[in-house]
Amino acid sequence: MSELDHFVRVDFQRFKAFETFSIELRPFNILVGPNNAGKSTILAAFRILAAAIRRAESRKAEIIQGPNGAVHGHKIDLAAISVAEENLFFNYHEDQAASIRFRLSSKNTLTLYFPERQVCYLIPDAQGRTCSSPSSFKANFRCSIGFVPILGPVEHHEILYDKEAARLALFNYAAARNFRNIWHHYPEGFTEFSELIRRTWPGMDILQPEIDTSHDRARLHMWCPENRKPREIFWAGFGFQVWCQMLTHVIQSRKVSLFLIDEPDIYLHSDLQRQLLGILRTLGPDILIATHSTEIITEAETDDIVIVDKRRKRAARIRNPSQLDTVFRMLGSGVNPVLTQLAKTKRVVFVEGKDFQLIGRFARKLGFEHIGNRSDFAVVPVEGFNPERIRSLKRGMETTLGTKVAAAAILDRDYRSAEECNCIAAACEGFCDLAVVHDSKEIENFLLVPAAIDRAAAGRLADRARRTGTSVPFVPMAAEVLDTFAEGKRHHVTSQYLATRRRYERELNPGMHEETVNLRGLVDFEQRWKLGETRLRMIPGKEAMSAVNQALQDRYSVNVTPTSVVEAMSLDEVPSEMATLIRRISDFVKSSSA
Repeated sequence: MSELDHFVRVDFQRFKAFETFSIELRPFNILVGPNNAGKSTILAAFRILAAAIRRAESRKAEIIQGPNGAVHGHKIDLAAISVAEENLFFNYHEDQAASIRFRLSSKNTLTLYFPERQVCYLIPDAQGRTCSSPSSFKANFRCSIGFVPILGPVEHHEILYDKEAARLALFNYAAARNFRNIWHHYPEGFTEFSELIRRTWPGMDILQPEIDTSHDRARLHMWCPENRKPREIFWAGFGFQVWCQMLTHVIQSRKVSLFLIDEPDIYLHSDLQRQLLGILRTLGPDILIATHSTEIITEAETDDIVIVDKRRKRAARIRNPSQLDTVFRMLGSGVNPVLTQLAKTKRVVFVEGKDFQLIGRFARKLGFEHIGNRSDFAVVPVEGFNPERIRSLKRGMETTLGTKVAAAAILDRDYRSAEECNCIAAACEGFCDLAVVHDSKEIENFLLVPAAIDRAAAGRLADRARRTGTSVPFVPMAAEVLDTFAEGKRHHVTSQYLATRRRYERELNPGMHEETVNLRGLVDFEQRWKLGETRLRMIPGKEAMSAVNQALQDRYSVNVTPTSVVEAMSLDEVPSEMATLIRRISDFVKSSSA
């Protein structure tokens, strides 16, 4: 199979919300912005293009009048696409044509040209190559598009239709009415689909469609055993029906170039939104999502988030996590879902800052989906190392809810000694069911696995090569960079470790000589520092990852993200302490009862 083309940039001229606007695309793109900012305009453009590509792949081009004269192109029937035709032009001014230009990684372009109302042309430009036949178009434009159409309840009695009806249903409003037909005619991938259902919706299963010929017209049934009790999918809840449809379109679109989802938060509970994001990351195609969901935005990698504002000339990709506060204010997201989740589950996990995002990624890597998705507990961030704050928050929650709350506390070690960490954990166990002070300076230290970092960087370079055609060989470098960084931080880490040790020892034994304290601290420090794996737990993890990314930028103009590093790890490379932590959280969730 030929390498797929990727969409790298889209330029709008006088189309719907945009007078002039451009957006650059990467493998994962989450469009955010207030209502009427233009997010749906971008997805509408791709839906029109998807229909246009299907037209060009099945019929010969004709001579049309493009913006610069007669060219080979395709006339697109807008009436067959769920896009309002009357407002395709900027500010409803139809005196000037509208256009959308899609640039591909192959450097070929596809242009949608709207010279007047109800008229749309697709104009392919393969850098001078003729693309008038379906075969020539397919050879030059390997960029099919998949998307989730409007979803709804499945039919009570679904008639068995022919294969073409099922194929068309994948692209239009009839998808829900043909749900069983889709899997009957296109069963490839059903095993993966059913495994996803079992993994993401505990207690539920789904079986392949069965034909029922006892009626005038043959019908299809699809059984969904719940805790081994079979029932037809029509009798399952609407939430389950929608989740099945969402995953159907995800699985059926594994081999496309780009997959679109418009506001999945309309259909999905916050737990499922987080699960969907994890599934999409391993799907294969590039992803384009428009959303208002704080769950999706919080779970996403920072540079996957793209701010869309029709008042500007181009979309802006978030570069710094601090910009997320601006995004939340822009969306008007003042509702805190934590209390709702807490009232439902009576369980809470306290962490420092945004640590649980990384814990959740490791949990999914290790197969603990229920931990990664936070479906059985609320997560409450605590600024800094603050056990007393955790005690106060837990007491306040119990007062507000009028019931006991099971709590877990997960804290960074910073530069504390093992003795101090054990003492703090024991104190926290006085008001928490689980208390862990993990044996790393901070959560990012668990990412310092050189082989995984190198694989993640090589993956970024490979993706860039697919998009630009420029290939650069990668030489592993993470171990060298981390060794250099650690050596440069040795004196800083030593001084911090000794200062923290002196403070703790003086609290326990004010009369102990400082020389004795320093000697004990230095002996302990040297024993830990001489081992490479332990040394990587002692250095500042955030700074170390920044140093790695700076070196990658300098040498290759790429960087790696926490998600890409975790995904690049093999199971035996996941730090054993992280694996133990996740198992302990899982045990806490299963055993705690409030």
